Amino acid sequence: MIWIIIAIGIYKCGVEDGLHKEYADGSLTEKTSEDNIKSETHQDKEEPERLAFDHDIRVLIKTKDFGSIFHQELKISSSDGLEVKINDEKADYAPGEEYSINASDLDGASAVICSKNNGKMKLDGIARSEGIEYRGTIEAYGTKDGIVVVNELPVEEYLYGVVPSEMPSSYPMEAQKAQAIGARTYAYFHKKEYAYPEWRAHVDDSTTFQVYLNIPETEAAREAVDATENMVICRDGEPIQSYYYSTSGGYSAGNGAWSTGTYNELDDDFLVETGEEIFTKNDDDSEQKYRAYIDSGRSSDIEYDEPWYRWEYIKVIDDSAREELFKRLYDMYLSQPDNVRIRAKFLSADKIVEETQINDIRVLIRQKSGLVPNLLIETPNFTVNIRTQNSIRQALSFAGDTVTKNDGSQFTLGNILPSAYFYIEKKFDNSAENGNNLIEIRIRGAGMGHGAGMSQNGAKCLALKGFTALQILAYYYRGSIEEL
Repeated sequence: MIWIIIAIGIYKCGVEDGLHKEYADGSLTEKTSEDNIKSETHQDKEEPERLAFDHDIRVLIKTKDFGSIFHQELKISSSDGLEVKINDEKADYAPGEEYSINASDLDGASAVICSKNNGKMKLDGIARSEGIEYRGTIEAYGTKDGIVVVNELPVEEYLYGVVPSEMPSSYPMEAQKAQAIGARTYAYFHKKEYAYPEWRAHVDDSTTFQVYLNIPETEAAREAVDATENMVICRDGEPIQSYYYSTSGGYSAGNGAWSTGTYNELDDDFLVETGEEIFTKNDDDSEQKYRAYIDSGRSSDIEYDEPWYRWEYIKVIDDSAREELFKRLYDMYLSQPDNVRIRAKFLSADKIVEETQINDIRVLIRQKSGLVPNLLIETPNFTVNIRTQNSIRQALSFAGDTVTKNDGSQFTLGNILPSAYFYIEKKFDNSAENGNNLIEIRIRGAGMGHGAGMSQNGAKCLALKGFTALQILAYYYRGSIEEL
């Protein structure tokens, strides 16, 4: 067993020629990443006791487009044949023969389905990529709303389906190994409790946790998982919540990525916020400095040449867009009352859908990483305070619109902005009856994702510079690599 202590370099995207530039104590150094990782084999020291963990995971399989947990019909087959058990009754199905069932067939019972010879199973109707096959066992629970499907299998085999779904298998092997360790750590962290207690499922297969088997397993992903078998990132002997995301725009939010205001990095443990304190001042000077950083970038940033390093979104605020925005804000006010607050002196919140103009949209708080955790929208009669990056990204995204990436390529928006690292330029109709009427916004943004933990494209760029998987992880996390 290999025991590796990770002395963490903080992710400031300031690596030049493979050198870390800033560390947790704020000091500058010219040590290479190799100098910040100590490796000892069991021949050099007494082998530490392995952590005690159950090695199976239960994954709830959602429906098409991950829209629901309730399936109306389940069709399963295997090239090795199936064994199906409902209560005390067992049935065998021949190779290729399909087992089909709906909720009324189960009538509140459950079925346990597995392939013979430890083979894999195909599930029709899930609407994932062609060629998806499930390992382990499938448990199907009949309910009045439909069938709940849970896939139980060893964590290592689960990772065969996570790694290629979360990172392209064309990426360098060291990046994929880092992804495998991060994904394994994330899985064990979430195995501490059930996300769906009624079905005893630790996670589901969507982006709410880790995407699982959205595309088929690949040889490269299996190699990355096998090469890092049982390795997890720990802090004080426990697996960390090993967040990761697509692309950094230059700085990391740390655990402050989910806060509603400024953030004290001393509260961080395995993650640290990086950035510039001037960005938090919330005055014209600080905002201009952040805009300059977004507009010019910094050539030493690891992802400087990545498509998502910078992006731009222009939205004309016509009557249709205003109506859509106000309806969305009211819906979020009902579903996310802690994050969306609608206030008026004499009007109830539902009346916001009748507003005919927007007077302003502005950043209330900016963290030192540049992240916006608090945004204000003003109309003639209402103020709307939107808190947390996720809610802000939902509020400002109009599905179907186009975002232009750093390389000029186009991206079609879904229901969330690429990131909450942005500034807003505004165009007004100054002749409006009720004060300035906002008629266009231009959002200049950085990065893709929440911005905490490992940047997957950053991992790719570091691997291309010659970083090993452990050096990549040391770039993003504090802790130690331990074997389960």
